Amino acid sequence: MKKVMILASFLMAAMVSATPSMAQDSSPYIVGHWKFADSFQDFNPGTPLVTDNTDFSFLNPTDLTLTLEYAFFAPDGTFCGCDRDTLKPNGRTRYTMLGEKQGGQFSTTLCPTQTEGELKSIVFTSADKHKNTIDIGDAQQGGVQIHIFGGNRSESNMQGVTINPTTSREMNEIHAKCVGFIGS
Repeated sequence: MKKVMILASFLMAAMVSATPSMAQDSSPYIVGHWKFADSFQDFNPGTPLVTDNTDFSFLNPTDLTLTLEYAFFAPDGTFCGCDRDTLKPNGRTRYTMLGEKQGGQFSTTLCPTQTEGELKSIVFTSADKHKNTIDIGDAQQGGVQIHIFGGNRSESNMQGVTINPTTSREMNEIHAKCVGFIGS
């Protein structure tokens, strides 16, 4: 009986070590939260929480050259703008919400009073311009967001999203919105 238990333990250990590990914060699709000149108060009495700006860094952990598109949304789902970059192998890109607003990638026409919302970021290896679809291949990305307030800051990873048929459709919809906003 003891030999059977030892053999079962070895088999269990082999199966666990053969299971691929999943990086929780990397995916071809990651999400975060942006703020710009935002003030929020959920208690009385108290001082409002003011966030001046958000800094984002996107990282390419692969040896692939990837297209990065990141779109801004209001909490109600309104599309507020988009930007696109090329992520070189093992490279990164970085920007702030102030820079996106000044550069026109965050539209004050589409979202004139918006001060916070959701960021959705996708990476892909190629796009079919006729179908507005993307091929993610082995694309992966990670990201960090830093909320800046006064002389302080808070930093967190952006969250990786599991790819399934629904999120694949969402990624293609984000790409179509970006193509409509930026161009092909």
